[in-house]
Amino acid sequence: MISKADFIRIVRDELALPLADKDLDEDLDQVVNWSSMLLVRLVVALEKETGQKVQISGLLTERTLQGIYARAVGA
Repeated sequence: MISKADFIRIVRDELALPLADKDLDEDLDQVVNWSSMLLVRLVVALEKETGQKVQISGLLTERTLQGIYARAVGA
């Protein structure tokens, strides 16, 4: 399991998004430059970081990065 701080680091480093802690609860429509391709890149980065498969289908309905974090890492 990765920490929330590690998740934020991955989003910042791998997706080059200027994410602040408070942005985790923002609707994805409010996240600068968010797109479904970023979700795919995030899943790949999380799989690389954790060494575990992340089911992208379970993340498609999430509306916040906090929700993606919770589902992806089981937090």
